[in-house]
Amino acid sequence: MEKDYQREQAWWDAGAEAEERVDDDQPVNIALRWREIERHLDGVRTILDIGAGTGRFSIPLAERGFRVTHLDLSPRMLELARAEAEARKLDNITFTGGVASDLEMFPDRSFDLVLNLDGAVSFSGDEAGDVLRESCRLARKKLIVTTSNRGRILAVWVEESITQVGKLPGMVYEMLDHGRWDQGSFPENADLARGNRQDWFPQFRAFRFDEVREKLEAAGMRVLRLTGLGSLGCLCSRETIKKVQADEKLFAEFVELCERFDLEVLPFGPGSRARAGIIAVAEPGR
Repeated sequence: MEKDYQREQAWWDAGAEAEERVDDDQPVNIALRWREIERHLDGVRTILDIGAGTGRFSIPLAERGFRVTHLDLSPRMLELARAEAEARKLDNITFTGGVASDLEMFPDRSFDLVLNLDGAVSFSGDEAGDVLRESCRLARKKLIVTTSNRGRILAVWVEESITQVGKLPGMVYEMLDHGRWDQGSFPENADLARGNRQDWFPQFRAFRFDEVREKLEAAGMRVLRLTGLGSLGCLCSRETIKKVQADEKLFAEFVELCERFDLEVLPFGPGSRARAGIIAVAEPGR
């Protein structure tokens, strides 16, 4: 089905003020992404942040002197990010509205580092492959991308289905087989989306690990890392995560442990409960 970009913009606009709020194990996931970003900043001058939201990564990177292009679909997200950059007197960050599946305004290999974290891939639904391909095309040195983990999302879909409609509807099997959600695909989807922002959930795509690798390699990239992101936090109780986050030193130690868990113990784990659960790092040329 065709994407309704106007409706999607309105949906993201409505959530813009809450974009920087974090709960559950989101802080762990965000800290793990920062750890990966830090590994790939040597020799980098230009950065493209796709689906940059209100500037969680783009603005701090601009403060550190990188030339950053901040791209997002939502006018309200861009407005808030621009205001924050102006408040910090940053003149090395550019704000651009656009659809992540079509970035023809940028030539090939335009940016040393391309970030595509959270929504820009998964919430592109049927266009997610195009988003990954465009992200690969623009990366001169490295690409860091996060996507939704089909295993983790399927578990959420099953739980929501049984809780809200008392059965396993067709969309559960659509997610199992194809990693796909489209609200218009099945009658029960409207019930499942009720209570969500605007009683609606945009077209969505969740991935298996092998699918991510296949798409990156098909775009001419060499995959350097492909693992779950924050799986240990997901396997711990919410009460444990809350206690960890209340102690700065313990939190730092826990984040490091989570990273080792993802890399050494359970690389193809579920990822965190909140935020995207798969991380991939790639560079041009296999």
